[in-house]
Amino acid sequence: MSGNANEKICHRQDQVGLPGLRFELNSSVITCHFIGDWRIVAGGSLKTVVNDWETFFKQNPGADRIILKVDSDLFWDSRLVSFLILKRTELDTQGFEIVDHFPVKLTQLFSLHSAKAVSSKFTEEQGHSLSAFFTDIFLNVSSPLNFLGAWIISLLSIPTLKTQMRIGDFIQACRLSGASALPIVTLISFLTGLTMAFVGSVQLEKFNAKIYTADLVCLAMVREMGALMVGIIMAGRTGASFAAELGNMKLNEELDALRTFGIRPMEFLVLPRTLSLIVMVPILVVYADIVGILGGLTVGVQVMDFSVSHYIEQTQSAIVGMWEVFSGLLKSVVFGLIIGLVGCYKGLHSGNNSTALGKSVTSAVVMSVTFIVIADALFEVIFNALELR
Repeated sequence: MSGNANEKICHRQDQVGLPGLRFELNSSVITCHFIGDWRIVAGGSLKTVVNDWETFFKQNPGADRIILKVDSDLFWDSRLVSFLILKRTELDTQGFEIVDHFPVKLTQLFSLHSAKAVSSKFTEEQGHSLSAFFTDIFLNVSSPLNFLGAWIISLLSIPTLKTQMRIGDFIQACRLSGASALPIVTLISFLTGLTMAFVGSVQLEKFNAKIYTADLVCLAMVREMGALMVGIIMAGRTGASFAAELGNMKLNEELDALRTFGIRPMEFLVLPRTLSLIVMVPILVVYADIVGILGGLTVGVQVMDFSVSHYIEQTQSAIVGMWEVFSGLLKSVVFGLIIGLVGCYKGLHSGNNSTALGKSVTSAVVMSVTFIVIADALFEVIFNALELR
């Protein structure tokens, strides 16, 4: 592209206020002047500018250094910035040495863009490094610990009567997580006792000791199965519900609205839900123990031809002390706390779209059941170590 042709293009674009370019070639150094009006409001298309750029570089393939010059009196906005970012990336790929002569504000914008690009590149390169691995572990551990600490602080505010938790919310949560769960708890517990009685009777019959089926069902329910089955049921039913409710509130920016009004979500939303599970899960476990024993009684009376009084007497003799019952209730308190905390944590930390919300609900159930099984195993190890079994 000749110098005269360039001057003609420049003169025409200055007249109509369109964006343009003026190139100067000195040996292997190109100086590119940005002229005209580079604002979006000025209108016009950059197609001509792009064609001029490509044509010039095709006609001058030997250049290896370019000076991009933007005068301080040039009118520009994001249109010029986008064009420069695109072309500078192309020039850098082609191996050009780039020198910028920009106004102060434009230089500051490019400094921010360069810092962000370097940071993104560093993060991508270091994403699989050992330090990034430990950083991810730290974040995954610190966030739940911060949540647990905030919950404990909120719990300690109740005796001082400075909490934002409402009694009505607590009672409503108790109703939803307690009375509403009775049908499914009844069904599962009865079938659990029924199944254990059938399985136990088959093995005990080999030793002519079918009457000890009552002992088996009773001890298994009050020690282990009652608390474990109720915990799993509540994790899938109530823990998922908590995660979905709070996650949907975050999705609809209701949590931000509460914080704007000075209402702490930890006290207003999380505390009544977790406390309701701590209160209601032990009650449900006592109910599940009774129903499970009744399931075993049904098999003993209908299948093994035991009398009701005989079966009940054998059940009573199996319970040596109330610790057999209290151990299961102690587990249930911890299970209820796990379900409430995990469900609320996953809800408050869900993503900002429906897919992320679904993943949070699923994760809440899976993590709750996992932690319940781990806690149950730890309880049994501790009880055996303390000779409480």
